[in-house]
Amino acid sequence: MNIVIIGAQWGDEGKGKIVDFLAADAQIVVRFSGGANAGHTIVLGGERFALHLVPSGILYHDKTVILGSGMVIDPEALFRELGDLENKGIDWKGRVFISDRAHLVLPRYRDMDKEADSRRAKPIGTTGRGIGIAYALKASRDGIRIADIDDEERLVNLGSEDREWLFQWKDRLLPLKIDLAAYLRSHRNTWRLFEG
Repeated sequence: MNIVIIGAQWGDEGKGKIVDFLAADAQIVVRFSGGANAGHTIVLGGERFALHLVPSGILYHDKTVILGSGMVIDPEALFRELGDLENKGIDWKGRVFISDRAHLVLPRYRDMDKEADSRRAKPIGTTGRGIGIAYALKASRDGIRIADIDDEERLVNLGSEDREWLFQWKDRLLPLKIDLAAYLRSHRNTWRLFEG
């Protein structure tokens, strides 16, 4: 069975509660879009969990959770979130995976985001986290994907600062990388929940 949860408004529709409720029965929970500027807050056993990148199913010890190809991922935010989960007793290792086609938010995207907003006649009030820039680069096929991290040919045109930053995260990100399409095909008879 597949269930997809999307928000048809501007956020704060209560998706987190619905996802958490349905995740109890799912075996795989995939977050298919978004970045660290959004997320769900879940209270479990009196403990508050703020999830911005990691799918809500992580709070169930027997679930596999995947950051999908429609996401833009800031590794600093991701590993901070995973560290917070670990500090609260959530064992995420071997259960969190990232689509090889998910895009990364590089540090310079934050500055680009703020600068672009400041030049607008009417600023849109960006969070300044580089999410919009990452999506724009994804759309123009100029962004950096998880799959690109260990592809020297793909990274040759990046500045040395970007390459150094990617190298810093490479060993932590690559063990989480999966071919999401192949994974979902091989688990097609599994109860899967897709959260937007």
